[in-house]
Amino acid sequence: MSETSDKFIPTWFWGIIVLQVLIVSFFALSTLFNPPPDFNYTTMVYITRNLTAVLAIILAVWLRSREALFVALAVRFVTDIVDATTVYTMNATYLKSAVPMVVALLIIPAVIGMIYLWNNMKRS
Repeated sequence: MSETSDKFIPTWFWGIIVLQVLIVSFFALSTLFNPPPDFNYTTMVYITRNLTAVLAIILAVWLRSREALFVALAVRFVTDIVDATTVYTMNATYLKSAVPMVVALLIIPAVIGMIYLWNNMKRS
């Protein structure tokens, strides 16, 4: 059997999982425990949706479901794209410096993970 069929995910993929879980959790929990002065419903939605996405990734890994992990990463990908786009459309200058970090550490790894999972699911 090949490496892709022996294991749920290859070793390198765990790096993507760790990045998604730790970075997203860190920023969501940082916002929760150190709320901005204008803390409102929108901020709470940001926190809730990110922690829910992290929970979905953890649950997909726990269930060893490539399909669920694909969906969870796709949701993370879409929310990060929307967030990055919104920073520019809403001219949130204080957040513009975070966009390259989000692209490099969250969006690109999520795309790589989704491509791997998609190809793996097509072979199965």
